[in-house]
Amino acid sequence: MQFMQQQSQGVPLPSLTAADLGLGVILLSPVLIVILTGIVVLLVDLIITDWLSRRPLMWIASLGLVLALGACGVLYGAGYVGKTAFGGFLVMDGFALFFQALFLVAAILVLLSATTFADREELFEAEFYIMVLFSTGGLMLMAAGNELMSIYLALEVTSLSLAFLASWNKRDTIAGQGLKSTEAGIKFFLLSAMSTAMLLYGMALLYGATGATTLVDISRVLTGTPTPAALLSVTMLVAGLGFKIAAAPFQLWTPDVYQGAATPATAFFSVGSKAAGFAVLLRIFNGALPGIATEWTVLFGVLAFVTMTVGNLIAIVQTNIKRLMAYSSITHVGYMLIGLAATPTDGSSAVMFYLLAYAFTNLGAFIVITIMANYAPDDEISGYTGLAQRSPGLAIGLSVALLSLAGIPPFVGFFAKLYLFLAAIRSDSVGLQLLVLWAVIMSAVSLYYYGRVIHAMWMREPAEQMQVTPASFSQGLALGASVIGMVVFGILAAPFVNAATAASAMFAR
Repeated sequence: MQFMQQQSQGVPLPSLTAADLGLGVILLSPVLIVILTGIVVLLVDLIITDWLSRRPLMWIASLGLVLALGACGVLYGAGYVGKTAFGGFLVMDGFALFFQALFLVAAILVLLSATTFADREELFEAEFYIMVLFSTGGLMLMAAGNELMSIYLALEVTSLSLAFLASWNKRDTIAGQGLKSTEAGIKFFLLSAMSTAMLLYGMALLYGATGATTLVDISRVLTGTPTPAALLSVTMLVAGLGFKIAAAPFQLWTPDVYQGAATPATAFFSVGSKAAGFAVLLRIFNGALPGIATEWTVLFGVLAFVTMTVGNLIAIVQTNIKRLMAYSSITHVGYMLIGLAATPTDGSSAVMFYLLAYAFTNLGAFIVITIMANYAPDDEISGYTGLAQRSPGLAIGLSVALLSLAGIPPFVGFFAKLYLFLAAIRSDSVGLQLLVLWAVIMSAVSLYYYGRVIHAMWMREPAEQMQVTPASFSQGLALGASVIGMVVFGILAAPFVNAATAASAMFAR
């Protein structure tokens, strides 16, 4: 029974033994490494004088993330999968490890690609690394949360870090970027606070309807015909988490924040925040609310239709590449929502593999956009005219990413869509099959606006003969890793699909 119930009934709370505490520390070791790395970066930055380079801080932060990734591997290999700690509030299963590894890889690529903006904000670049590390720690806790309040607290840690991250570029005076970054931070903070309040109200209603906060206990209580309070709580949960993943009609913050924030921060938003939102959606709805799946699967199907339609149609008219990528990300959220409406195991594994594919693909595109920030300061698509002549490597990298987003083989985006659509078709729901047909049509529409960027890079002459300076070593490393991921994860998709399937097996009903 829940700790809250025990306390209200006068039952003493169970004390944590040394063994329980030790197990909790072991299970939290990847998160603790990330947080400690952030503290180390903060302390080292304090002793660095203004005339010394802060670039080693990027490598310290990246090393800490690599160590945390190794700790995830150790937990998996040492048999800690499925262990719980702190009274069941924290669970380290295959699902949590999958998402934690995804967050860590995304954070590493973002840090390595951030040198363009770090050079412009040299005295304050440590703040960027610290906020990425702290928000990554919060994202990892969200994936491992097995109880409503622990999920909520992890969400708060993440949201505050992301709000600061959005406004980090406020001192940039180039083309008014500082004002845009401040505006992006304020918009994200205010709208995030509203969505979090809605989410918390939904959690409170769910607790009132079931008398439990851990997901396992909720699933035991909430079966059969749901009460009106339970249905209202589900609606509030969907609305609150819909903001985090930028599902329509909760996506209005996305284009402005994507455009105003520094491009590396935007890249982290586009991958980390969405993946964490889907991790919580999968954990709560498949883990705590399977007994009323008939009600919420229809809701996710409707959201999928609206989201992919809105994202695609508005993306067509965009001339700013960051706003185009914002609406592109909304479109892909619509595709992934189809998986939530499908069968729990097949749909969840398809969504998880899609998020893996989307991470490498979207980060690859944003790495090029980050490098091009000095040559297209307004991030207009016209600034990419003739890029194939000025920098063939960047043009190839961005083209591969856009083709993968469009779902063109042999890149990973094609296989991710294929597995996702097959999972929906196998559910034997006519509504989902029609939804897949509409998603295929929307994928064809997306070829138009992705093709506009590719056409500008390869088929048009540059407006001015400006040579693009070669990317830094870290940026080239990040872009190369992203392109390799787009190709390898597509051609050799089976092991990663199997890993996602094994991690989502817990949701079988």
